[in-house]
Amino acid sequence: MNESVKKMEQYISKFAEAEQFETRISGYRNSYIILSFTKEAENSSFPYILKSQLESKAISLGGMDWSIWGVGKGFSNSLNSDFRSNHILLTGYNYHQLYNYARQLEHQLLKYDRVEKTEITSSNSWYSDSRYEYNLEIDKNLLAVNNQGYADFTQSLFTVLYSRNLNPFYNKNELQPVALISNESETYNKWNFYNMPVSTVSGDKKLSFGGKISKQLTGKSIEKKDQVYQMYLNYNFIGPGPLAEMVQERELKAFNEVLPLGFKAQKPESPYFFWDKKDKKQYWLLLLIITIIWFITSILFESLLKPLAVIVLIPISFIGVFLTFYLFGFNFDQGGFASFILLCGLVVNAAIYIINDMNNLVSRKGRSETIQTYVRAFNQKIITIMLTILSTVLGLVPFIWGGQNEVFWFAFAVGASGGLIFSLIAIIVFLPLFLRLRI
Repeated sequence: MNESVKKMEQYISKFAEAEQFETRISGYRNSYIILSFTKEAENSSFPYILKSQLESKAISLGGMDWSIWGVGKGFSNSLNSDFRSNHILLTGYNYHQLYNYARQLEHQLLKYDRVEKTEITSSNSWYSDSRYEYNLEIDKNLLAVNNQGYADFTQSLFTVLYSRNLNPFYNKNELQPVALISNESETYNKWNFYNMPVSTVSGDKKLSFGGKISKQLTGKSIEKKDQVYQMYLNYNFIGPGPLAEMVQERELKAFNEVLPLGFKAQKPESPYFFWDKKDKKQYWLLLLIITIIWFITSILFESLLKPLAVIVLIPISFIGVFLTFYLFGFNFDQGGFASFILLCGLVVNAAIYIINDMNNLVSRKGRSETIQTYVRAFNQKIITIMLTILSTVLGLVPFIWGGQNEVFWFAFAVGASGGLIFSLIAIIVFLPLFLRLRI
């Protein structure tokens, strides 16, 4: 990373319009270059031109994930290849035993062909903080078959990778460092190890005859919370989410039955807001929304009973949501619950239009709250209400068009559309019944 950042700094320093830049190192794998321009260049097109050139430079450097933002559309070449879609949290009082149990669960999951890229880390963050190193595993039996000793094998490898600092010397009163480096040390890689022969005591041979190079996770952080150690088993599951959840729940249930007291494997809590079946807070949220609506409409209508007619329309419109998912067999997820929140506002809004217009007719024109007054107010507002519902449903069509592959948005769109259409029945049929109008 240091070499790549240096090359980027040297590239930026070539531009006179760049007044100054500051490099900050925030971690062993993260750094930032903050760039400021001269006053003349800041108000010109130069920042956009430089951004385009920096994008090309970042692509040519490679080997790192680059992100460039500040002007125009942001750029990033990050692939997030370390991302794992599924996670299991393991907790216990003994770290080494906990790690062994995590390995056992890992082997158990790898029996499924759909499970891949497992890793045991201290975090389940989307931005993996995992560190890897290449480990040389030498098979002494293979060395013996090839009449080569361990020291001979490593000497052949170290000759190719040779790099050593020698004694410095003075050149015109300046101390100059001296290093002796093999001309192959910078270019020799894993492919060369398996394919290119080198000089050994028994002739030219590929170094892969005596061992192999494997990429291993290293530098694990030790996390402890509430007096227990914790670690995450992260993995990718090839298949639909419901199937991945079913497999995970089945394996967790079986694995927890054999774990000793003080150890536990569980699904980690999500840091994001989702509608959890075990969490009842979201139902209280709906109740809070309804209470706020009742207070606002009570003030608007100057009545404690009329707001109840408005609120009763909310659960009636919810019937349309449930019917939509039941009749068409759609999967009900967090998007379906989110459609409830949208319906609370739109259905109440339609009822407020009609009741508020009826109240204006009663107060300004001296009419009484009769069916005729309600019908007059209804006729004045029903077209506006229907256009609002129609435009909302049409606005949700793009999410429906993508099918059930659109997680959250498809369920949100079909739930809201079904509820809005059914709300017309609630407004036309049930609203006048709950207002208790005189004939």
